[in-house]
Amino acid sequence: MARKKLVILGYILVFWGALPGILAGLAAWGERVFGPALRLPNLAPAAVLLAGISGVMLALSIVQYARASGSLPISAFPPRQLIRSGVFGIWRHPIYLFSVFFYSGLAMIPWPSGAIVVVFPSLALGTFLYARIEEGGLKKRFGGVYNGHCRQTSILIPRLPHLVRPLFTVLSRFYFRFEVSGRENDGLAPPCFVISAHRNYLDSVFISLALNLPVHFITTHEMFRNPASRLIFSRLLALPKKRYKPDVRNALDIRRRLLEGCVVAIFVEAERSWTGAMNGFKPEVLKLLRMYPGIPILPIRLEGTYAAWPRWARRPRRAKVSVVIEKPVFAGHGESAAELEARLARLIEPRGVPDPRTGPAEAAGIEDLLYRCPECLSFDAIRSGSGPGFRCSQCLSGFALLPDLSVQLSGSDLRASLASVSARIRVATVNSLPERDSGIVGARAKLSVEKAGRLKAIGSGRLDLKADRLSFASLGPPVHIDLESVRSVVIEGARKLQVYGGRPLRLHQFALLDQSALKWQDLVVEAVWRRLGFYPSAV
Repeated sequence: MARKKLVILGYILVFWGALPGILAGLAAWGERVFGPALRLPNLAPAAVLLAGISGVMLALSIVQYARASGSLPISAFPPRQLIRSGVFGIWRHPIYLFSVFFYSGLAMIPWPSGAIVVVFPSLALGTFLYARIEEGGLKKRFGGVYNGHCRQTSILIPRLPHLVRPLFTVLSRFYFRFEVSGRENDGLAPPCFVISAHRNYLDSVFISLALNLPVHFITTHEMFRNPASRLIFSRLLALPKKRYKPDVRNALDIRRRLLEGCVVAIFVEAERSWTGAMNGFKPEVLKLLRMYPGIPILPIRLEGTYAAWPRWARRPRRAKVSVVIEKPVFAGHGESAAELEARLARLIEPRGVPDPRTGPAEAAGIEDLLYRCPECLSFDAIRSGSGPGFRCSQCLSGFALLPDLSVQLSGSDLRASLASVSARIRVATVNSLPERDSGIVGARAKLSVEKAGRLKAIGSGRLDLKADRLSFASLGPPVHIDLESVRSVVIEGARKLQVYGGRPLRLHQFALLDQSALKWQDLVVEAVWRRLGFYPSAV
């Protein structure tokens, strides 16, 4: 005990006594040497502000360290566990960082030239070198967990998730009346899984705002094809996954993040719901959760996100969004995949109805979902506008999208949920396949084909579904995809149909210009089943 007190006293004398004196001497010397030449204006107000802010942050860092570790921040007595919360979850070495700015700010008050030219560079370089040496010991002490901590934190400028969090917090509270409940359940020490249903393009934002730790979301690989978006999403800690085929690399990335003590978030349906109704879990999601029975699962229930921005809608609308953090659970030993799915689905399936203060519904884009008229079942007949009304161009029936996103026939009191209306109009759309070479349906589209990991644009043309193949005709050579080769048919966003097939197997992306991608997905999946007797993957 006496030795520990001596060490503490020595640290106080060195870092709060000798070091300030040395820095003051260097600043005074620098002022005599460089001051006459630089002739800097009075920087005292800015220096006081810098010293004041950094001093407060330095004190906050020391207090948080002491509370988390039970001791003062002295490298001779390292903490037993890695501190990853508070300011230590943003900056890797906040005490060192704010000490540099605090001492530099104090030195700038009487000696601005000496502080800027001598003190700040010397102190910053020395602190950086000392921190790098200390990190070697931390890596040995904490292993992969420290690597994960480095991935989520920064030496100087906060990582992108921390930079954008204040902006998204303000926007979400203003536009979506965002609120969180169940925060008492957000006390897990990572690694852990976060699971949720997926309704809204902004679901990952809402979940990130609700939790206290950085979240590594599994997202579509398409976000990583463009260099700019790849840079952004990688900085947001996202994990890319190819939805159209088994992705071994994604599985390895997930394992690595878990070993690094990270929070891995999964949207269990693997795509946004078209109607707001809960879809089944992706089988590989259940397999992943059952592979790690010792890792806790934090269920998140999102309420109001579908009303705020349905998948088919052109833009978001003002609606109340709430995040409910449920109690953590584990995948049970001996529990079947079906039992696990049922148990987790009860926790994350939305239960509420849209808030009555939600703004008026806009039906613009609903033809992407209702690609047949709910009355006469004509294809491609729905026409929508900027308001809640939409109509059929064939039978002239009119419909209204109500604030709770149910559908009402004009002039009638009858209403039905979007899920039930969608179920009525969706296929099996092909009652009997035509003979070979006769067309089932055609549409204008733009084709891109995956080559060497990138999507290469082929051009605009006509896409036709025939009895035995998909054909695309443009100014260039025609492209044919035999139905026997189709392995998956998925939708990227709301209007891009992705077909994984052909010889050799490769991804074909059709950006449909005037028809519903959901319609084409249903048609192709049904055509493959009727011809070959199996359904290709459609999520």
